[in-house]
Amino acid sequence: MRKCTILFLISLLLSFNMLIVTSVAQTNTLKEGFYRVTALNFSPDKDYTIQNVSFAERVQVFIFDENQIVMQTIRLRPQSPKYDLQHLQSNYKILIVGDGEVVISEKIF
Repeated sequence: MRKCTILFLISLLLSFNMLIVTSVAQTNTLKEGFYRVTALNFSPDKDYTIQNVSFAERVQVFIFDENQIVMQTIRLRPQSPKYDLQHLQSNYKILIVGDGEVVISEKIF
């Protein structure tokens, strides 16, 4: 009886571990700095969103093209909602100014 109970508990624990689903969406948490889109491993055929996850700090985000022309600028308040980024090309650069942290993740439709 005891062996049966132990086997049942072990199989129950193993079955719960098999049900854990990992997230497939790519997210990047970034702080103040200058980033290349190629270094962040963003896919050029996907759309992305950006969000400030800091509790008190504001963040300004600039997106530049290959000719250093500003393509998009976003000012994010603390704990901001998600905002859509324009379609990111592989030669674009992202500048983040401020003490906060931003999360760039794939857009889920």
